[in-house]
Amino acid sequence: MLRALALLLAFLAPATQVSSNLEGTQKPIIRQAGSSVQFTCDIKQSVTYVHWYRYQEGIALQRLVYYHYQYSRLMTDPGISSGKYHTFGGTDKNRNIEVRSLEERDSGVYYCACDTSGWIKTFGRGTKLIVTPSGRLALS
Repeated sequence: MLRALALLLAFLAPATQVSSNLEGTQKPIIRQAGSSVQFTCDIKQSVTYVHWYRYQEGIALQRLVYYHYQYSRLMTDPGISSGKYHTFGGTDKNRNIEVRSLEERDSGVYYCACDTSGWIKTFGRGTKLIVTPSGRLALS
């Protein structure tokens, strides 16, 4: 399943890569339930939207939210709690997102994707988030 996702992402990416700081080999982020985590999407070209997705094993890639630069507005997809995600900071070169009140079910690989038209998205590499039960030690 992970291989199929990797192939899909490879074919979606155009030659000029818009990426995130989520590139390269890195350890997963580990957080306790009830805490929060922040991700930054580094942007290499002018974009209209920044989208945030989560992949969980055995479940289709799910878009969570997207940020519209023209309106300076974070849009939440249907079925997603509007208070769970917060976008902040950011310039034409990056955009930050915070996932609040983490639950174990928030574990997965998080991707940012940028687009200039609303149709073609370029994905970053992704960061794995592991949410542990409250009271267990978080290592990062």
